[in-house]
Amino acid sequence: MRCLDVHAHLIPESVVDRLLKEGAAHTNQAGTLISLPPSISGVREAVATPFTRELRDIEVRLAANDEYGIDRQIISVPPFYFGYRQSPEAGRAYARAANDDLAKAVAAHADRFFAFATVPLQDPPGAVRELERCLGELGFVGVEIGSNIAGTELDDPSLEPFWAACARLGALIFIHPHHVVGGDRLGAYYLSNFFGNPSDTALGAARLIFGGVLERHDLKIVLAHAGGALPQLIGRFDHGWSVRPEAKSLPLPPSTYFKRLYFDTIAHDDVILTDLIHRVGAGHVVVGTDAPYDMGIPDPRALLTRLPLDEREHAAILGGNLAALLRLETARKG
Repeated sequence: MRCLDVHAHLIPESVVDRLLKEGAAHTNQAGTLISLPPSISGVREAVATPFTRELRDIEVRLAANDEYGIDRQIISVPPFYFGYRQSPEAGRAYARAANDDLAKAVAAHADRFFAFATVPLQDPPGAVRELERCLGELGFVGVEIGSNIAGTELDDPSLEPFWAACARLGALIFIHPHHVVGGDRLGAYYLSNFFGNPSDTALGAARLIFGGVLERHDLKIVLAHAGGALPQLIGRFDHGWSVRPEAKSLPLPPSTYFKRLYFDTIAHDDVILTDLIHRVGAGHVVVGTDAPYDMGIPDPRALLTRLPLDEREHAAILGGNLAALLRLETARKG
């Protein structure tokens, strides 16, 4: 059975080279960490993030995929490379260069990799144009976006043209947490990741649900990290919708829209992942590894083998669902 991975990252090479040459970014002496400017990273202060070969070299990534039996993988920029705090003009140029870098990496092994675009959502019209270019000219399969856009929520009216374009183009949307809620309280113990990431994924999805974005647009959305805290909150959302006037604008219960979403497998708990599969159905869960980060799950085949799945469910989550979302079988038959 084929294994397809929706969640993996690669650093855009030429973009980083330019930042280093300009002195806007700096690496540590060992060359394993990089500090990016806040306009790129989206955080107020320079933060050192991994800068390993596994994040920069598609050949190293290919070898790792072979080791774990990953047949095809969608690569996307790490969230610290979204660049949402740049000016609209700088953001457009930055996204174009980053996407060209990803396209070059994918072209080296087009039978093994796809790419998600990054787009300058601080400039929604520019984001639409870049999305159209990436899907039309570069052959990308969708777009990766943050759980908020440097503080702008995903149901903000300014983003309506972007959602409409995603629906029109049939783009697969991968939502990855960044610029997380409560960040000023999460500085210790890596809580910005442990707690902030799943919390902000849930918040971003809640804005899409309660803000009516999923009611207005037919979107294919995958949430990172098994949807974060969202699956555990959806019952509370439904109850609130039934009793609170603030939530009455939705014609249907929030769980209706929740079940339209897709989720990767990075839950870090077999019981929680099994419960998610029970809630949304095996047809709405896809493999994610978060390669090559240490908070990922590098061996999805071993993970799925541990779960109480029948053969059909196993095959669907391992690769069948993502193949259907990407219309791979349709393209092959055509």
